[in-house]
Amino acid sequence: MTDLIEVSYTGDLLAHRRCPRAWAYEKHVGIRPYEQVQAMEGYMIHHAMQWLTDRHRATGAHATVAALTDQLNRYFLVLWARGIRTTFASKQETVSRVAGHLYDVHAGAAHPEVLAAVEGAQHEEYPLRSVRKVVPELYGGKSKVLLTGVLDVVIQQKSELVYPLTWRWTDKTNLQGDVVEVADRAAVGDQEIWDYKGTRLRNNTSRDDYVRQVVTYAALLQDRIGLPRRCVLFFTNEKPNSGKRLVAIPIDQEVVDASIAWTLEQVRHLRETVLDLQRDPLSVVGGDLTKRDQPLAERVDTELKAQCNACSQRFDCNTYRAFLAKSERNAGADPADVDILNVAKN
Repeated sequence: MTDLIEVSYTGDLLAHRRCPRAWAYEKHVGIRPYEQVQAMEGYMIHHAMQWLTDRHRATGAHATVAALTDQLNRYFLVLWARGIRTTFASKQETVSRVAGHLYDVHAGAAHPEVLAAVEGAQHEEYPLRSVRKVVPELYGGKSKVLLTGVLDVVIQQKSELVYPLTWRWTDKTNLQGDVVEVADRAAVGDQEIWDYKGTRLRNNTSRDDYVRQVVTYAALLQDRIGLPRRCVLFFTNEKPNSGKRLVAIPIDQEVVDASIAWTLEQVRHLRETVLDLQRDPLSVVGGDLTKRDQPLAERVDTELKAQCNACSQRFDCNTYRAFLAKSERNAGADPADVDILNVAKN
């Protein structure tokens, strides 16, 4: 039996915070959702940025809209074959949407943020693996944690770039802060970490976790490349020219140390879920981990509902049932989402 807890930041920590029950059944029982509604666009964005970077490095020129669209069409089929589904009506609509996030399809040119990322990329899909020792008594008998992740891109600015939004730390110890409309300017030679997110900035819960994630990546990279000047989150789903696509996150040693401590605390919660699953699978409660002190019906929000609607374990999930029962029209009856006899839906 290994003495190591191997944890992926995105696949484990963020998924566990979103819903411990769904994560536990997928990770440790092997029951996967039939429709991964949140994964399709994220995978396509990451693939597109890597492909655009490779193409620019190999040819010295930027890909055309037609070439990008052709590549996205191909990759869509790859994802579909892997069982990843989308809520959008068609492949064409999905591909057009992703292409529009990155290019001005009418002008045929990449958006300025995309140009900056593609032209300044040093590495793409940079693998991260870092071991931290922990107290076995707090981690179910395990003494080591292996933190893994994939950093989308490391940037070395070749020209000045202005970020209209900045993350302002209000409590570095607890990694609390907020986005403010204060510009930050990247000078030539600034080393930065960028991370792409196929969501919008307005999602406060995910936004805070994304900030902690990219800062933790900076901490894991510190021994290799030193601390970058800043981290940058690129919310690709925001409208171009909205001023809300790029958020600059200032970092220092205090923030980096706090991020590692916060991450290890999340691993401890994750380990508790695993032990609960082993003792009694039905004891693992669903819903947002950050809302576990609230009533069951309050632990699912609009964003999480999209995942619940496709979760194979929703039929006996008390949290999701309580959420659906909040509406008056659902009182006294099983809503379609959790009615196993509803052939049209399930």
